[in-house]
Amino acid sequence: MRNAQRIFRYIWRINAVLILVAAGIITFGIGSLLLSEFGGRTARNQAAESGIPVQAADSRIPLVLGRMAIVGGADVMRADLFLNRKGLEFSSGGGPGETRNILFIEPAQKAGHWLLPDNDHVIGESYDVLDDTDRKAKRVIATAVLIKPTTGPAQITTGKLLLFDPPGRKVVEVSNNVRDIHLTLLSSGEVTILYERDRRLVLAAFDSGSLIQRREQEIDVPQLK
Repeated sequence: MRNAQRIFRYIWRINAVLILVAAGIITFGIGSLLLSEFGGRTARNQAAESGIPVQAADSRIPLVLGRMAIVGGADVMRADLFLNRKGLEFSSGGGPGETRNILFIEPAQKAGHWLLPDNDHVIGESYDVLDDTDRKAKRVIATAVLIKPTTGPAQITTGKLLLFDPPGRKVVEVSNNVRDIHLTLLSSGEVTILYERDRRLVLAAFDSGSLIQRREQEIDVPQLK
């Protein structure tokens, strides 16, 4: 009997030690995760604050220019203009780091130019249409973007669908009241965009060189039996 009690005491002590070790591991893991998240957030905020500031009509809106990148296959550079929400006292929608415009820079030009005339909209989805003859080169033929208001949930709010060439000088308004872009592709010299408008699927095709619209049609989704 005494031996059994002694064995049980040893087992309880071992269990207690194991529980303490497990609790310590869990605490350490949670602490590491929190430190990592805090460090990443601090780094993002510092990067936003140290970026190139852009003056807007409303000087209270903190706008920061992101890193420039080469447009594939073109002698053009572009960068996103971000809203630094850390500098805002009140938020009217959207999330941190949302894109408000796109800046284009051509080496032969002294000044860059913006895609949009203002920063009163949010650039949500963005799709580069790549050359289908050489995917490895990643040459951009055109880019489709969805422009939405700064207010309202981005998932259900509708906006304007734009298609533009690599330098951002030829801009075509594809459609309004668009909720989502489903896909873009280049085939047989045509840029095709499948998007959702007024709860219907719409397929639009454009000439890959001039970006002139060739056709547009709504796609019927059959009912289930």
